[in-house]
Amino acid sequence: MRKMSLGDIQSKLAANRSDVDYAVNVFRGKTKDQGWTMNRMKPRDPDEIKALNYLARSQYRKALKDGTIIYDKERRVLTIAKYIRS
Repeated sequence: MRKMSLGDIQSKLAANRSDVDYAVNVFRGKTKDQGWTMNRMKPRDPDEIKALNYLARSQYRKALKDGTIIYDKERRVLTIAKYIRS
């Protein structure tokens, strides 16, 4: 297996970043008349919905366990710990 250092990875990313940014900007510049939209055109597959729901629930439970999201039972409000005013 080939070993890469963090510097090698960052240099590869920096080399390709301008090409990717350009491609994204070209895609975003397309209009509905050209047949492109940022919205999803077809409904999601039931298996895809199930997988996305599972991922969202697992991330939510992990955030609750880690304390990054706090649930206030009295007010029935979710708050994000890093955005709480001190």
